[in-house]
Amino acid sequence: MWVQVFDCGDATMCRSTGGGGLLRLLVCLLPLVAGSGAEVQDAARQEPRGPAVAATTRPHIHLCRSPNMEDFSCWWRPLDNLTDGEQVTYDLRYSHGKGPWLECPDYVSSGPFSCHFDSSHTSIWKVYCLKVSAVTTRRNYTSQKLCVDVADIVQTEAPVNLSFSLTDAGGDEVGHAALLSWSYPVPSDLRYGWITLVYELQYRRLREPDAWKVKHPLREPQVELLGLPAGDYVVRVRCRSQNSGLWSAWSAAMPMSLPAGPPAGNLLVLILVTGVAVVALLVILFLVVPQGKRIKDYFLPPVPKPRIIGVDPLLLKKGNLDEINRHFRSFHSFSPPSYAEDVWVQQTTLRPPSYVRSVLPNCSSVPPR
Repeated sequence: MWVQVFDCGDATMCRSTGGGGLLRLLVCLLPLVAGSGAEVQDAARQEPRGPAVAATTRPHIHLCRSPNMEDFSCWWRPLDNLTDGEQVTYDLRYSHGKGPWLECPDYVSSGPFSCHFDSSHTSIWKVYCLKVSAVTTRRNYTSQKLCVDVADIVQTEAPVNLSFSLTDAGGDEVGHAALLSWSYPVPSDLRYGWITLVYELQYRRLREPDAWKVKHPLREPQVELLGLPAGDYVVRVRCRSQNSGLWSAWSAAMPMSLPAGPPAGNLLVLILVTGVAVVALLVILFLVVPQGKRIKDYFLPPVPKPRIIGVDPLLLKKGNLDEINRHFRSFHSFSPPSYAEDVWVQQTTLRPPSYVRSVLPNCSSVPPR
């Protein structure tokens, strides 16, 4: 009888004796063969095989953007599995309509891994199809074709110069009114009217990070917020083209603090108005009132009394006719009136007239009875 020992692992021993030893040997060797095959497969999987891996990787155009519908740019993701020292160049081709494939006109203006189309290479009435190829020493890798319309890839710039001013300090009960305004960073993009901007404004209390309140859509670069309680706020705004669904990035967040009482500017104005009113009142009391009669005579002179030119009014008041006549003799063709004494005529008593009885012509006298 013979005994053979097989190592089936770190702590496994297989012994076979007699005629059944061959069967036991095969059973013991199966795990070893399977384990060795798995290790070989793992080693093959871990072994760097450049062509096999590179065959599953290619560049990818991930973004095309136009800020104003007059030019646009596209960016792609480069190969990320190149070996050390391996050189690669990228070649972007495009076509619009049924035209031929042309090479990118500008690889520099929009940064690395990009292609820029200026106004002479841009048309908003045609669809552009693009593809980019990575050229290496071993082979070329081409991206999938991407077709875009310039009107659909308009993405505007983020608004700037966000500011606010208090239009009404109503206090804690009524709330404040704040006018917020901003501007577009590149006004020249809007001069031809290709783009009509739509704005969205968000604001929240400083202590409520997730409670954004939204004002949308806004057609003008300003909006007035009414009934704001006193406190600290955070405000931001973004915009997009009316015909595009791509929003710009958010503007820089602006802190906005609303005081609990009247703002310092309104308080200063109130102090100035009160001071001017007090000074005006003092001037009226000490200067205008004492000189009231003179001021009245200056602005409202008295109406002169009727009088005869050349005659002293006091002479007329005295009523001395002789002196008045003597004064009037100096006037041309004036003769003083003559006065006569009143003669009282005594009325004599007259006898009443006698009445004569006469007989009417047609009547006869009647004898006395």
